[in-house]
Amino acid sequence: MELKLGIHWFRQDLRLTHNPSIEALSNKVDEIIPIFIFDPKQRIGSVSKLWLEQSLKKLSEALEKKNGKLNIFIGNPYDVIKSLILENSINCFYWNRLYDPYSINRDKKIKSSLISNKIDCETFNGYLLNEPWNIKNKSGTFFKVFTPYWRYCNEITRNRTFDKKNNKAKFLNTVLTNSKNIKDLKLTDKNKKWTNKIYENWMPGEKNAQDQLKNFITNKLNNYSTGRDRPDQNFTSKLSPHLHFGEISPVQIYKDISSSKKISDQNKSKYLAEIGWRDFSYNLLYHYPHMTIDPIQEKFKNFPWLKDNKNLKKWQKGLTGIPIVDAGMRQLYKTGWMHNRVRMIVGSFLTKNLLLHWNNGEEWFFDTLVDADIGSNSAGWQWISGCGADASPYFRIFNPILQGQKFDPKGDYVKKYIPELNNVIDKYIHNPWEMSKESQNICGCKIGKDYPEPIVDLKETRNRALSAFKKIS
Repeated sequence: MELKLGIHWFRQDLRLTHNPSIEALSNKVDEIIPIFIFDPKQRIGSVSKLWLEQSLKKLSEALEKKNGKLNIFIGNPYDVIKSLILENSINCFYWNRLYDPYSINRDKKIKSSLISNKIDCETFNGYLLNEPWNIKNKSGTFFKVFTPYWRYCNEITRNRTFDKKNNKAKFLNTVLTNSKNIKDLKLTDKNKKWTNKIYENWMPGEKNAQDQLKNFITNKLNNYSTGRDRPDQNFTSKLSPHLHFGEISPVQIYKDISSSKKISDQNKSKYLAEIGWRDFSYNLLYHYPHMTIDPIQEKFKNFPWLKDNKNLKKWQKGLTGIPIVDAGMRQLYKTGWMHNRVRMIVGSFLTKNLLLHWNNGEEWFFDTLVDADIGSNSAGWQWISGCGADASPYFRIFNPILQGQKFDPKGDYVKKYIPELNNVIDKYIHNPWEMSKESQNICGCKIGKDYPEPIVDLKETRNRALSAFKKIS
């Protein structure tokens, strides 16, 4: 009797457990053919490519332990899948949904084609807690403000019955026609200086994601509500890149944190709200598909943004002369990640003190972050720029000196990424240009020589930003 075969299409769900598509497919077929298709038209950043390469290696190893083989293809998924169906006796074709506009449009076409060819095609939610089209307020429309959105979604998620892990899946150990090796994807650019630095700071893969979650719950979560804003301390989860690539599911994170017995409700709720913000970002993206490039608030299309490539480059390189800003940008380049509090600080500085378009920040973050996520990244930049549906008020302009003094009081974070300021005393660590010449000589850091002077005056540029906002108000 011929085996019944089905294909699971891996996308941003690079895990074997808590994977709805694999679990459903294992009940339909005798063996699963696991595939990954690298779509050249799918937006992906330079640093994300580094993570993807390692994540695929870990996934391939995990499949081999289950006597399976990951088949990798390059090209237009529609064409690749059409060939796979013609060349193989496939009964079912399943995947977990993605929610960016490009993926939605592409996947609709593929699903329609499969169904017309009488292939059992089903898709699942393996990426979010709740899907955007399922969440509506009392008036029947979607939520535009996070707090009521999360209050509603949290209640739904809290009362949900979670499925148990299904390990029945059997994978086919066969190399299909035109299947490539991971190295054929050419994801690693040897000319990029950050390559080795990224690998030193991160451990991609499903097992490492599970270990990261356990470590966070055991050692960090009970300090999260207060420690999360301190870049000089290590109380963040570092789960965001694992979530982005689907090495762990948000449902599992929600379940494991909610059920943790020794963690206070305050710390649980603070962290779960961050998972909720990720969902909310995709809720906005689904309803505002152009929000990656256009402001949700129409009036901001007329905002008088400046064009200043010189200052933009200094911001990117961490050479603005504002320590907390520069530390964040250097952390980003060195590790592929930036503390969330600092992301808000550098974002505010770019869009309000430099008055540069938030698109510049969105593009730079997307290219350099290991957790570059199209939903969270664009929603975050619209929030800090004051132009999103649920945005920080425009006049909330973060003062980087005060932010540094409050959240990095001894300058430990600054000194970690800006060693030229190592000997500056606490009083001046966030405003070193105010040191006397004598003090500069004593600490071995001459402002304007060893470390740059501020490229803008914070007070003047704050006033300039507020004046610009008045023009569109």
